[in-house]
Amino acid sequence: MSKPAAPLVALCSAPPAPKADGASTALCSALPIPAAEGAGAAPEYIHLLPAGEIRTVDGRGPYRVRDVEALIRTSMEGGARLVLDENHATDLAAPRGDAAPARGWIVGLQSRQDGVWGQVEWTEAGRQLVADKAYRNISPAIRHLADGTVIGVLRASLVNMANLRGLAALHQQDRNMDFLAKLRQELGLKDDADEAAVLAAVKSASTASTHAAQLPAIAKAAGLAENAEASAILGAVTTLADPAKRVPADAVTALQSQLTALQQGIARERAETAIDAAIKAGKIAAPQVMRDHYIARHMADPAAVDMELGAMISLHRPGGGSLMPPTPDKDGRVPLDAEEVRVVALMGVDPEAFKKARAAEGSREGAL
Repeated sequence: MSKPAAPLVALCSAPPAPKADGASTALCSALPIPAAEGAGAAPEYIHLLPAGEIRTVDGRGPYRVRDVEALIRTSMEGGARLVLDENHATDLAAPRGDAAPARGWIVGLQSRQDGVWGQVEWTEAGRQLVADKAYRNISPAIRHLADGTVIGVLRASLVNMANLRGLAALHQQDRNMDFLAKLRQELGLKDDADEAAVLAAVKSASTASTHAAQLPAIAKAAGLAENAEASAILGAVTTLADPAKRVPADAVTALQSQLTALQQGIARERAETAIDAAIKAGKIAAPQVMRDHYIARHMADPAAVDMELGAMISLHRPGGGSLMPPTPDKDGRVPLDAEEVRVVALMGVDPEAFKKARAAEGSREGAL
């Protein structure tokens, strides 16, 4: 169920002349200030609202008081004292920061046959203005619903002009409501949307405008062209956000670990091949000690180690064999190298006899 329409505020103007057919209408206008008894006196009661249908010369309304007693209770709730000023200063001057002094206070409302009357406590300045006939009429500000039902009297003013030049300004709250109605329509809101809902929709529209300015950057981040349509950007972002199409973080971590291990394995295999070839070519001394060292270096920087190995000279004799002394076996015997094996075969000498002769020769050289 929609909320009741918010009350509006209207300021009444002076009555128009009777129509050509002679019919007259009782208007909520600048009603005459009643005469007071005695010189320099001001009336205790002033006429605020006429009975029956209430119309205004600017076409607003018509208004009607449907429940006088309820209107009086609402207007005077909590012992209210309604201000009586000059030329609607409370509505026109006060918002600008200008003076809006009270010329009296309406302390009670009374229902009479011809409408609603207000009991006034005049200030000295107000009493003097009325006594001097500086003003001729009373113009009330009423509170009403959208259907024209008057639900309260807010204040009243001493006026002379039937149509004040600033009358449009006096209807600011009415115009505000019209403006809100237009905003509701433009923003696609319901007719009963309140001011807070309208402001929220305006803020949302402003935020949407800001987001539109960010679309090119979002499109680029999603791998699209910066001028991509919003629907394409939404599709790309939705795909990225789809759990079914998104690899979990732990799976990504596991894949990265597997990839690292694979890369390390390939690097080690290449390093071992290169270092073992260098050892076979006789380019690395003490291979039992240096092999792992060179493999680790090759895995870290293969290009540098390959260049270094390429510049090394071979420790093998040009015709075969090695420049390094052969390593003794577990019995302390030094095996024949490749060159010695070839010589023994050509001479038909027993290898063991050759080893003994070589050992004896070595002993003699050591003795010298």
